[in-house]
Amino acid sequence: MEKRILITGVNGFLGSRLFEYFKEQEGYDVLGVTHRELEVSDSLAVTAFINAIRPDYVLHCAGVSDTGICEAEPERSEQINVRGTANMAKACRQSNTKMIFMSSDQIYNASCSMEPNREERVQRPCTVYGRDKKRAEEAMFACLSDAVALRLTWMYDYPVRERTGGTGLLGNLVNALEENRRMKLPVHDYRGITYVWNAVRSMPRALMLPGGIYNFGSENTMNTYDTAVLFLQSLTGREDVSAWAEPDRERFAASPRNLTIDISRVNSHGIGFEDTAAGIRTCLSDYRGR
Repeated sequence: MEKRILITGVNGFLGSRLFEYFKEQEGYDVLGVTHRELEVSDSLAVTAFINAIRPDYVLHCAGVSDTGICEAEPERSEQINVRGTANMAKACRQSNTKMIFMSSDQIYNASCSMEPNREERVQRPCTVYGRDKKRAEEAMFACLSDAVALRLTWMYDYPVRERTGGTGLLGNLVNALEENRRMKLPVHDYRGITYVWNAVRSMPRALMLPGGIYNFGSENTMNTYDTAVLFLQSLTGREDVSAWAEPDRERFAASPRNLTIDISRVNSHGIGFEDTAAGIRTCLSDYRGR
């Protein structure tokens, strides 16, 4: 019997790829909605929609993910990222639907340790986006204890015309190469950077996870500048890529940012990820094999 999956935010970077993937898999009946088709901040509309289609799973990707917009428009972030998630959780409880919420490693943006972040570490995010993702998790679990929150890292894909673009590091670097432009990248910034298709292909197993919070993505020990250099070396075949990347030694210098994740919890449920360096190789192999 087919499992019915609803994907919100289906016109976004991750949601569009999840929809593409599950449409090609046997055993799933997949529906996707955009912000225009379902306003997640409207509780009555969300409840009516979920009750009408009765999905087995909701992959909740809808949200305002641009951190700059969230800082400039905190009311909008609260309305969509927090209230929208709470509305979806309430509707899922009524329809006995399992909810998988796409959370973020930005919850760790005030980490005072340089150790990879574990899910149970107490966090007090210092940005609007990070704060609201944490509030969204709390609101979801308050009414839906068996829900799953996946704390995703920064993701990337090789930019191709037929797929939704995004602000991934690889896309930015490909643009820099095409424009023969140099990017300035921080050396005091550490974070997992995940090939989006590694996350997408792991999602069927994520549907089976027990309720709780899981770091979900690639582990990485390199800073953002060194990661970009590795990308550029892989793209160009050159060792010296200084024409397109230069180190920014000032940003985060006073307080190095650590968004790196420990994925032991999700590993214990049989879900694994390549590290960032291996993910780069897989991405380029996938692209060249198209």
